[in-house]
Amino acid sequence: MKKIMLLLVTAVSTVYMSQAHAQKNGKPFSFGFGFEGGPVMGDAGFKSVFSSEFGLSLRFSVKAGPGYATFSPGALLVIPKSLSEDDIKVGSHIPLRLGYKYIFAGKFFVMGEAGYAAYTVYSADAGSESDEIVKEKAGGFTYAPSVGVNLGKFEAGIRYETTHLKDFDTKVGLLGLRLGFNF
Repeated sequence: MKKIMLLLVTAVSTVYMSQAHAQKNGKPFSFGFGFEGGPVMGDAGFKSVFSSEFGLSLRFSVKAGPGYATFSPGALLVIPKSLSEDDIKVGSHIPLRLGYKYIFAGKFFVMGEAGYAAYTVYSADAGSESDEIVKEKAGGFTYAPSVGVNLGKFEAGIRYETTHLKDFDTKVGLLGLRLGFNF
């Protein structure tokens, strides 16, 4: 399913790449990418193991009313607080969000997004003599309100994203900064 979704996103971006424009009034479509990251928030148990997230996101936007309907997939590395040989931990965060971006006062925006996010956590199996890596997966509903500014093709925004992970029975949050480029 993930490979099909990745293939679909790649195909759509390739088809629309030649028609993409920066997000300005009158532009029907926009494609962008951004670097994002920030500290992990939420559940104390998750925060005791992981410190922050860093990664890349894409944003597809289509003019809808006074703003833009958005689709924002991404991939972030969840960075542990410490890397020890006995207990190696690292994680990944793959969000798929739909939302709406409302631009006001010329260049400022507010945006609300919701969707699905998958977390995968890798750790060393302490009981194994062969140093096997244990992979745990969980996913759930995610939502992310954000604010920011568009400066031509450059975009900067701050968002708070929360994901409810049912399998881990926890809420994971991210206070993220996104520096992006729109075409």
